[in-house]
Amino acid sequence: MHSSALIRTATAALALGALAACSSTPAPNEQMAVTRTTVNRVAAAPAVATSAPVQLQQAREKLMQAEKAMAEKDYVAARRLAAEAEVDARVAETRADAASNAANFAQVQDGIRALQEEINRRSPR
Repeated sequence: MHSSALIRTATAALALGALAACSSTPAPNEQMAVTRTTVNRVAAAPAVATSAPVQLQQAREKLMQAEKAMAEKDYVAARRLAAEAEVDARVAETRADAASNAANFAQVQDGIRALQEEINRRSPR
């Protein structure tokens, strides 16, 4: 009888230890808030939807997965997925900025080319 009591005590201690380990990981509430804000801000930019739709969709999907993990109290997965969603959103934003910068650069080059042609046309030969 002594060994069964010892086994029950050990089992209870292990169960409490497992619960304590689970509860020691705090909920990533701040990370989730920052990620939601970032994904929503990036998604609101029209250039992102046209220039980086894949990355934007990845960010949205990972945010949804992070929210699901939060609901299931899997805070480690929620934190990881939220961080990945934020990175994906920032990549989408950077791609949109790069596309915009490339368009602006092409416009400046066209302007320089037009000015050069005008100078060449007006200069005496």
